[in-house]
Amino acid sequence: MDSTGDNENIAQLDQELAFTNINKLFVKYGFSTLIGQVAQAIMVILEGIFIGRGLGALGLATVSVIMPLELLNTGLGGALGIGISTVSALDKGRGNLKRCQKIFSDGFWFTLIVSTVIALIISLNADSIAIILGAKADIHRSTVTFIRVFMAGYPFAITGQMIVSMLRVDEKPGLSSWIMSLSALFAIIELYYGIFVAKWGIVAVGIYYAMAIGLFFGGIFYFLFSKTKLKIKFDFKFDWPTIFKDLKIASPYFLITISSSIFTWVMNIILSKNGNSVDVAAFGIVNGYIFYILNIISVSLTQGMQPIASYNYGAKLYDRNRQLLNISIISNVVIIALITLLYAVFARPLISIFARTDQKLIDTTLSVSLIMVGCTALGSTVNILAGYYQAINKIKISTFLGVIKFLIIATPLQLILNAAFGPNSVWFSQPIADIIVFGISLFLWKKETINLRCKS
Repeated sequence: MDSTGDNENIAQLDQELAFTNINKLFVKYGFSTLIGQVAQAIMVILEGIFIGRGLGALGLATVSVIMPLELLNTGLGGALGIGISTVSALDKGRGNLKRCQKIFSDGFWFTLIVSTVIALIISLNADSIAIILGAKADIHRSTVTFIRVFMAGYPFAITGQMIVSMLRVDEKPGLSSWIMSLSALFAIIELYYGIFVAKWGIVAVGIYYAMAIGLFFGGIFYFLFSKTKLKIKFDFKFDWPTIFKDLKIASPYFLITISSSIFTWVMNIILSKNGNSVDVAAFGIVNGYIFYILNIISVSLTQGMQPIASYNYGAKLYDRNRQLLNISIISNVVIIALITLLYAVFARPLISIFARTDQKLIDTTLSVSLIMVGCTALGSTVNILAGYYQAINKIKISTFLGVIKFLIIATPLQLILNAAFGPNSVWFSQPIADIIVFGISLFLWKKETINLRCKS
């Protein structure tokens, strides 16, 4: 009876992906994903408001400086989650549950050990790392404190991301979502209490960053005490070929995230050496909150587009993929352009939400943000294309598109512009990169649509 129901559901899904109007299908998948991102976006915005209003420019500057460590956290945890869960799911699909369990158990211990070693190294060298990250004298002490508090939760955060990925493999996506949502809720409550009630200062922010993802580790109790066959065993005889396979699958996501981390790090270094903490705080507001909202649009539309693209490409319904690629890119450009326009109109009051009455920070953020976000609608096209190529299993070009904007173009541009025209020019590195990658995206977009039309 259950098997028949499953088959009917699969057949219904196949009918939907293969025959439903592609525009309606994209709206259903893309915008439903966007709605699911709203709660997380609210938490991130509240974070910025609490830090900005409670700790001011120095608090925002500290968060901006440590952002590469947060990106390392999400990059490594997300990548290992993708790698380990993908390889596990493949063996589960083949009916080899024992092998699936071994992959998960090895992956858990490997992730926990590696993340613990990384956390210890960073924590023991927090003073030097704060300097490397670009912390100036006025925020150096707070940055060191933040790093040490954050590192206490680092192994749990990195391993926790892998655990919630495995919950989906074990057909518990609802539990995974609940854990992620409750983690965000508890973390934002702690942040408010720590800043405004307990007056813990930057320590409260460090705890928040450790908790927000670190609480994902609570998913381990499901694997320890439920009836699942995916158990964690105290077996340290790792299957190294499989672990290397996990890492290979994980590498594109990790490289893409690290490229953004490098861009952030270089920007903080340039601003710290040639500017002041207000400049760093302004970059923190733009990079950590304004761009986050714009990026959610691209991420949601990409995630909504990918299952449709994968199915139709596999089913050789190439003309549907051509239509899908067109509507995905056009929707992304139009929506982000409209949001950018709205931001430009209401920029000052929006920035004041984070900066409160700090007029210098408001003025600085206003001027630099309008420069940085001006061409985001064009540059984000590369994200849609990277996701599309990933969906049809063209990993090399997907990875290339994932790193080209920040690692290959924007970061070198920062250094060139700073050397030639001074620190005020580095703000233009991102819009210039946006225009360049948009040109590359147009070429690949046209090439792919011609290719799909020929195959149809």
